[in-house]
Amino acid sequence: MEEVAIEKKKPLTRFGEIELLKAIAILGLPAVHLMEEALEGGFASEKLTSFGMAIILLCAFGPSVFMICMGFGIGGGKTSPKSIRKNGIQFLLIGAILNVLRWLIPGIIQMIVLKTPLIEDVKFCLQSDIYYFVGLYFILYSFLIQWKMKAPGIVMLSVIMLTANTLLTPLTQKYVTNDIAASLLGNIVYVNETSCFPLLSWAIFPSVGVLLGEILKKSDEEKRENIMRRLLDFSAVLFGSFCVFLYFYKIDIIKVLVSPANEYITDLPNVILLLSLGLSLFSLNYYLCKKIGASKFMGFMLRISTFIIPFYLLQWVIISWIFYTMNILKAPAGCFNVWIYVCCVIAVTAICIFVTIKFGMKIMKVLLKITTFKKRKPKKKKETQ
Repeated sequence: MEEVAIEKKKPLTRFGEIELLKAIAILGLPAVHLMEEALEGGFASEKLTSFGMAIILLCAFGPSVFMICMGFGIGGGKTSPKSIRKNGIQFLLIGAILNVLRWLIPGIIQMIVLKTPLIEDVKFCLQSDIYYFVGLYFILYSFLIQWKMKAPGIVMLSVIMLTANTLLTPLTQKYVTNDIAASLLGNIVYVNETSCFPLLSWAIFPSVGVLLGEILKKSDEEKRENIMRRLLDFSAVLFGSFCVFLYFYKIDIIKVLVSPANEYITDLPNVILLLSLGLSLFSLNYYLCKKIGASKFMGFMLRISTFIIPFYLLQWVIISWIFYTMNILKAPAGCFNVWIYVCCVIAVTAICIFVTIKFGMKIMKVLLKITTFKKRKPKKKKETQ
């Protein structure tokens, strides 16, 4: 009986619901990014544009869920601040590698063929993006835990950062007029529509994940289920009541949620809605995994979750090259219709799944080798005879 009691109190180390949630978020990216690029490039047909907003909604929802999961992964762990800082630098470098592959190289080809200026593509490489954000957050988090800051304090600091971002936004929009400066500064604070994931406004999502990680990783199964049930109740009530608030004050909920690449991500309403939705999914996934934990589908999703980085990189490179090619070939406006969109979503998703499962480990090894800097060992002096 004593052994059973000890086993019951043992903290859980495997959280399938987190892996499932990450896999669901990553598998939806081709649909979102294809729509986003078709609309921005002016290639989307009228019919495709008519329901494009519903797809773009996922552009904010997916990353916020993924960031909560990312924070959960590092929260309550035993990884050293130095190791987390090293991972942060690696993410920054991986983001730079991705931008060279998806923006700079095809941009150079486009410049040669169409004689277009390269400055736009250079700006794309510097703009705030999800891996730049992850890298910056990891570096920030490494210092916070080195300074012994606890998870509640990190969440509080993130709220202060969000508030600072809101106060600074009018100033950055007024005084930061240079495009290159705006792209660089947009990684820290919101400047304009290119500031997709500023550190100050997005830090709240992984910070909440860190807090959940510290709480749940120290809980036994009984306590964990109780926490998940309360979390579901709280997030559902928060979401419902806040929607009533927005409706009463005639605030458009779609505009509040629509995309990370807009000024609404600097606002508290956006954060409240995304957090309440994300936490609802977080807790619902717990109960779903209890039902399908041993299924083949769950096994497949766990494999996808293991190689999120290769999947993310590959789908962006393919999608970017599709639309650069369309530009180079001077494809007419509105040529990207619903059927082409659906076929591209299926094709890109299938290719990414196949390559990720087949070659994900090899791709990760190459990335880690490129982004890891090893200190050279000093050469031993030859002994004099």
